[in-house]
Amino acid sequence: MNRPLIPFLAISLGVFCMVVDQGGIMLALPSISRFFASDLSTTQWVLVGYVLSISASLLPMSRISDLLGHKKIYVWGLTLVAVTTFFAGFSNSIGLLIVLSLVRGVGSGMTQGTSMALVLSIFAPSQGGRALGLYIAVVGIGSGMGPLIAGFILNSYSWRFLYFILGGLGIISAAAAFWLVRTNHVSSIKFKEYRFDWIGAALFTIGIAGLLQTATWGSRIGFFNPVTIGISCLSLAGFASFIYREMAFEEPMIDLSLFRNKLFSSGVSAHFIFFVGTSCSFFFMPFFLEIVAGYSPQQIGFIMGAGAISMAVAGACCGYLSDKFGPFIFSISGFIVAAIGLFVLTNLTVESTWVLAILGMMATSMANGIFFGPNNKQILGSVSPNFHGVISGFMHTTRNSGSAIGISISTAIATSVMAYMGYEPTLSNLTSDTSTSVLDAFVRGIKFVFWGGTGALILGIFVVVVGGRYKVNTE
Repeated sequence: MNRPLIPFLAISLGVFCMVVDQGGIMLALPSISRFFASDLSTTQWVLVGYVLSISASLLPMSRISDLLGHKKIYVWGLTLVAVTTFFAGFSNSIGLLIVLSLVRGVGSGMTQGTSMALVLSIFAPSQGGRALGLYIAVVGIGSGMGPLIAGFILNSYSWRFLYFILGGLGIISAAAAFWLVRTNHVSSIKFKEYRFDWIGAALFTIGIAGLLQTATWGSRIGFFNPVTIGISCLSLAGFASFIYREMAFEEPMIDLSLFRNKLFSSGVSAHFIFFVGTSCSFFFMPFFLEIVAGYSPQQIGFIMGAGAISMAVAGACCGYLSDKFGPFIFSISGFIVAAIGLFVLTNLTVESTWVLAILGMMATSMANGIFFGPNNKQILGSVSPNFHGVISGFMHTTRNSGSAIGISISTAIATSVMAYMGYEPTLSNLTSDTSTSVLDAFVRGIKFVFWGGTGALILGIFVVVVGGRYKVNTE
């Protein structure tokens, strides 16, 4: 495409809405809980069900987009999210809201799994890094502005109004994508010719849902609890059956022979390790800033927003430069900057102010921008454009899984340190009124976590180096 700006802006509006949506609903959970007089463990399924539904649908919907067209599935997904979000604002029970959240998750999975492939299809092959860098810039802007926008709506109006606004924006985004996006990827497959591995999709859903639930429950009730062990066994059985099925099926959902490509396999491995290593900072720093440092949620929003803006700027710049110099140096730089950020956070104490926190958070956020575009350029550039949809969905799944596993392991480490120091091994009872000695144990625990994350990132550098360099396409 010679003029990708207008279609990119149309896609960006949808991506921005999806990012704001997830962050906004997270902020709305306390208001929803009070409105329906439901306990937090029930209310959290509004978000948990949404995330699980996204994770389960990402890979199947992405593969379908490769067969039927990226734009078609993207627009259908945005429309489904928009309509169900709007009607969710009329929910008269927490149960109905949870059910609609599950449906919303399917639509979001359709959108997330195809948005990156759709962006790539409107840029020239030699501009892949620029396209993905701009993509992560939009995600960064949405991450920074989302909590501020949602916070304003929730403070001024009700949670229902937030759903109505998000639904309306989603409808506008779907219409913009339908009218303004023209893509080279238009499938000629008709429904009667359509063949899809539904059994493989079901097995993958069992595997990924079990993995995420293992990560969730393992950090709460212990990884050796019979319930956790049972769920993890179900997950392993699902993944093992999925791999066997994909190797035997004539038209698999994902071609596992791609992993024989060193650039592809090293890129995927680096992607997973990066999000395992960095997820701990984004999970624990809000706890530290509110409970230990005593900042308000609004102040924390500005601190986290500064990091998101740094991610947006770094993403746009490094994505563009990776087209000229290749993704290798930027992938390594992302790991290095993230490791430096976590190293800074290992110096936190109960007396630390926002200065040290914002330095560490800006470094880890900037590292996301440096790493994301070039890394995804390496992965997607090593496969045929016919597989961009399913691989984009696979990368989103890899990121979500890496983050969930990283947070689960981090929580287990932090609470274990607290237990070793003689305090209750839980984060749920921590408040601003908690004694200084307990807060000190918590801080010591997250410092161990940040050291562990630094070690994981150093391992990631080794993986990138072993994978080798990607040949820059200048055509």
